[in-house]
Amino acid sequence: MRLRRLVFGMTALVSLSVFLSGPVLAAGPKRGGTLRVAYGNEIAHLDFHTAPGYEMMWVAMNVGCGLINITPDGKFVPDAAESWQISSDGLLYTFKLKKNVLFHNGTQVDAAAVKFSIDRIMDPATKSGMRTFYESVHSVEVLDPSTVQIRLTHPYAFMLHMLAAYRTGLVIYSPAATQKYTVEDRKQGKPEAVVGCGPFRLVEWVKGSHLVMDRFDKYFEPGLPYLDRVVIRVIKDPITQMAAFKAGEIDFITDFSPEHVDSLKAQNPRAQIMTGKETTPMVALMKVTVPRDGKPMSKDRAPHPVFSDIRVRKAVGCYGLDRKEIVQIAFKGQATPWVGIIPPGTPDTVDVNHLCPYDPARAKALLAEAGYGPRSP
Repeated sequence: MRLRRLVFGMTALVSLSVFLSGPVLAAGPKRGGTLRVAYGNEIAHLDFHTAPGYEMMWVAMNVGCGLINITPDGKFVPDAAESWQISSDGLLYTFKLKKNVLFHNGTQVDAAAVKFSIDRIMDPATKSGMRTFYESVHSVEVLDPSTVQIRLTHPYAFMLHMLAAYRTGLVIYSPAATQKYTVEDRKQGKPEAVVGCGPFRLVEWVKGSHLVMDRFDKYFEPGLPYLDRVVIRVIKDPITQMAAFKAGEIDFITDFSPEHVDSLKAQNPRAQIMTGKETTPMVALMKVTVPRDGKPMSKDRAPHPVFSDIRVRKAVGCYGLDRKEIVQIAFKGQATPWVGIIPPGTPDTVDVNHLCPYDPARAKALLAEAGYGPRSP
């Protein structure tokens, strides 16, 4: 057997963002203007197929487009593709592309560009973190300029998720720009090298300081986007973020700490706290190492002296955790006590909290049974 880890969920976080409300919000969207955004962490780099981190993903989902997209309620809708069909055996996906989708360099998004982008993710030389999610893909074929077909070796339930420009499942890259410029050019964020087909085009990126995106006037969704420009600043300290927000230097904080919500509201009554579905688990992991069948165990893979006993794992990770108290104290009530790694805001989640109720007496009994009870005087 290989290295295993016992995973026990602690909480599922509520996603918190902060923005300043005003008359425009009440009247509906208005064309024009600049949105000034604060990120709490650095953007790793801007090669979307290889860069890690939510900060990069939020940029990629605006600069790039995918074949399809996902609505907040989990439905798949067209993006660069206008329609698609899936064979009855789940092995063949055929996408018909829209005619009016352009890259930011003016070239058309066609079937060859889709094939190029998927092939690039699947290429081991690219070293894409998404490659493992494309292991079921046998081939990508161009049937004609507006039709692309993806053939799988076996059915894969998450294939549509991987073809959406959501959290970098698939960001369609311009073949011409990608081949003309190097990976380092994209990693450094050179605008001419980072060419997508999303609502905004990259204008400038100064690592550790700011990123600028401008409205792409030839974006294929009529009337969108409303904004002319988005400016992202990296402000790591939450207190500095709040000060900049109060001073009117930023309009939107993407990822806000629950512990500062009350302070922010007191400082600025017009501040609006946006919450979303709980899709981000905060988990604790207990590393449990066991030997492979028939093979000697190396020193670094020796059984853990404590957590190799399932009774100890149950005592600590199941009955010994007061998840409700963790939520109230550590997250100021802005989370849901949860067991497991599939949060309540994601599809197909199952509530198994009842299997691990907080029961300190039962936890102590299991520890005592495992030999970790109170010592006699």
